[in-house]
Amino acid sequence: MNVSEELLDKYFKGQCSSEEELQVLKYLNAIDDLPEHLLSKKEWDDIADADIADVKTDEMFDVVKLHTLKKNSPWRLIKFLSAAAMLFAVLAVGLLQLNTSKPVYNLVKSKTPVNKENAISWKSVTNYTLQTQLFTLPDQSTVKLYPDAELRYAVPFVKDNREVYLNGKGFFEVTKDQARPFIVYTKGVSTTALGTSFTITALAKTHTVKVQLHTGKVRVEHIDSLQHTLPFSKILLPGNELVYNSQSNKLELNTDAPANRGHKQATTLDFNQVPLTDVFVSLEKQYKIKITSDPGELSEMSFTGNIQLTQTIDAILEEIARINKLDKVKTPEGYLIRK
Repeated sequence: MNVSEELLDKYFKGQCSSEEELQVLKYLNAIDDLPEHLLSKKEWDDIADADIADVKTDEMFDVVKLHTLKKNSPWRLIKFLSAAAMLFAVLAVGLLQLNTSKPVYNLVKSKTPVNKENAISWKSVTNYTLQTQLFTLPDQSTVKLYPDAELRYAVPFVKDNREVYLNGKGFFEVTKDQARPFIVYTKGVSTTALGTSFTITALAKTHTVKVQLHTGKVRVEHIDSLQHTLPFSKILLPGNELVYNSQSNKLELNTDAPANRGHKQATTLDFNQVPLTDVFVSLEKQYKIKITSDPGELSEMSFTGNIQLTQTIDAILEEIARINKLDKVKTPEGYLIRK
């Protein structure tokens, strides 16, 4: 079987069709020596090395080793290498076609658009002092935090509920709002009120939650369903005290406790960078009077200090007005504070 020099030249340049390649391979396998004029030494040296996978290299080496154990001419080795290279080329083309036939999936995860209008931020207040501190919440409810107590809440309060989270001890005076219950969460227990005053104690190093009701009515429930512990839902009346221990899973309800037991009447109000309008709200509740002011005029004013409740409201407002360069005017309903 003979092939033309032109066909051999096309083969070594990689320009043959599949049928022509098979024809050349049959010819190369039938001869022992390749005519020297077809491939000069310089052309041989200039041929670039082909990248072959390690698995195919090992297979080719095994084939070469098997045949080099016999006394064959160097040209036979070239024939085996050529055949192996040809086999690798055919496999590579097949794999390429297989890969291109598969669908390409988009692995980028879509991000759900964030509605910035419904975004909620969280505010946390902590009493780092050794005295109780009074804080006013956005709905004008107040909470007296005891030392080391922390209170967290969403700003603004959610639409249907006024929800806060307590760690430590706090005394709450809740502004009445029949449409939006006020809920305090602490250690798997929720206390729901509509307009009452109560004290909750849930210290960090204990497993006990204590709820003492002073005025109004509250509902106390166990909500920690993950622990599968004792479920309960109790309505407290003034003077009732509920104590729940999550470690021993025990519940105690005392209905004979005095309404103000555990809560002493405050003699001072402590403020730390509290907006001045909120200070006036706290004073209104303490002295049962009306204090009128323009929130726009006082928007950048705050108050830090202790107010002794043994003083008259007139003296307290006079001092606050003097410090902030404001005018205090007595009105039939109470007082007007203005610039």
